[in-house]
Amino acid sequence: MPDHRVAVTTALPQRLAADYGTPLLVHDTAVLRQRAAVLQAALPQRSRLLYSLKANPLPPVVAALQAAGCGSEVSSPAELSIALASRSTGPVCYTGPGKSADEIVAALQAGALVCCESLTELARARAAWGSDELPVLLRVQPASRPPVGLSMADGRQFGLTEDEATELCRQPPPAVRILGFHCYLGSQLPDCAALLSGFGYVAELVGRLSAAGGIRPRIANLGGGFPWPYATPGDGPELGPLRGELDRLLRPLIEQGTELWFESGRSLVSAAGRLLTTVLDVKPRGDRTLVVVDAGIHILGGMSGLGRVLRPSTGFRNLTRPDGPVRTVDVVGPLCTPLDRLSGNTTLAEPRVGDLLCVDNAGGYASTAALTAFLSRPPAIELVTDGEQVQQAWTLRTGHAPVSLVER
Repeated sequence: MPDHRVAVTTALPQRLAADYGTPLLVHDTAVLRQRAAVLQAALPQRSRLLYSLKANPLPPVVAALQAAGCGSEVSSPAELSIALASRSTGPVCYTGPGKSADEIVAALQAGALVCCESLTELARARAAWGSDELPVLLRVQPASRPPVGLSMADGRQFGLTEDEATELCRQPPPAVRILGFHCYLGSQLPDCAALLSGFGYVAELVGRLSAAGGIRPRIANLGGGFPWPYATPGDGPELGPLRGELDRLLRPLIEQGTELWFESGRSLVSAAGRLLTTVLDVKPRGDRTLVVVDAGIHILGGMSGLGRVLRPSTGFRNLTRPDGPVRTVDVVGPLCTPLDRLSGNTTLAEPRVGDLLCVDNAGGYASTAALTAFLSRPPAIELVTDGEQVQQAWTLRTGHAPVSLVER
């Protein structure tokens, strides 16, 4: 598996940390371009790759992926604004199980394609949109739980049941134009075999719905699930074999002219991001050693909304003394709570106060998935680079107003 991260001099992280301080998140647009190219090359003809902004909505990151040919998958007004502000090409797909009438109208007026996820939401959209024809995708919930990291099946809140979608296709409401379907199985499918099985399931579902309603779908959003490690060294599986198998598997949709959409978040952005953090203290505690760093769960949240506050698998590298003797340590953050524990029983080149540590694969679900406002600690600076050249510096700021991304 080739390493898709761009090679940088060993002095770069130390220079950035000295110039901007820590904790510091660094996102490399050169890696973003590489990751987009890898995923696009694995997809069949007549495909579009959409970037899921929930993984990292930093505007320069979104703009870099759009410039690399990605569309956008958004699920909030703020994400929609970011996608539209930098959009150079590609569609915008608006998803989410609880969209207000104002959200729906704003998305449609902006040219986004809205995924309707319930009969109630379709009625709300129809009423809010007025007399004009309402173009929609129908999001359909998978009937069974696939082998994924986070399932969208099992009676979750996403989408219509297949029976509900079938009835809508047979008897669509007046002035509603069903452009196609959206079905997302879940995140982090483990390998190519699982991806193929999942996309095949969605293709069969789209085929059944199309046949039931006599619809030739213009768009089929087959979701994503492309795996990549989170906040630990490593790479995802080799995706080269996907292209040929997907061409064969999705041939009926391709031949009838359906445009295939795929989504990816973490697999596009994780490798492009690194977290730099400084050791504040080293505390021997009996048979273990506690390493206190200045980046806690307010910086690297571990998708805390999923209940994953404790992440014992976070991987650290000691950039100051990489060849020092290896120690087994627990790494904790600076917050005044025992929950601020980044890694337990992990190996690390012997850390000392002032050492600079690095967490790889931190480009997705970092600051915007963290407990940003907890204890009112300052946010990390986020740098956007192109290789070794710093392009922009940003800060995620919170307060009484909604969370917003503000240029520094």
